[in-house]
Amino acid sequence: MLMILIIFVTCGNVVSQKHHDVQNKTAKKDTIITLNDTLSLYYASYNSPMKLWYNLHIINKKKKIKVGKGSEFKGTGSELFSSLSPNAKYVVVDGIIKEYVHESDKDSTLHENYTCAIIDIKKAKIVKQMQQDCDGSWNKKNQWVSSGGKVVFK
Repeated sequence: MLMILIIFVTCGNVVSQKHHDVQNKTAKKDTIITLNDTLSLYYASYNSPMKLWYNLHIINKKKKIKVGKGSEFKGTGSELFSSLSPNAKYVVVDGIIKEYVHESDKDSTLHENYTCAIIDIKKAKIVKQMQQDCDGSWNKKNQWVSSGGKVVFK
């Protein structure tokens, strides 16, 4: 007599429908953050359960331009942190990834990864992505300086 044993192996996360729906509950919600007289940040959507804003645009003299994001910045949201450089050529925004990991109906862990990005306002492009130096600030020379005093972006 020959017995055959079949084992099914699944790789990756098991996602419960309940949490999956929460993660993808992004709705249209216009949110504008004024940076100065001619510049604003515009977020087109909001995920209420995750408390994050998405779809960032730059409004420069009433012209709205979608911010070009590299693949590493895709899927990130914002808690609306921003810091404009003194010469108004760059802005630092937060980039937060929140998602449930190793989900099941009984157990799920919310994973949060906090990053930030420096955006060239004229080009509406990310010029630098950071994780450890997001707590910095702009100096008078328009350089992003970490809280430890290291120049991170010039």
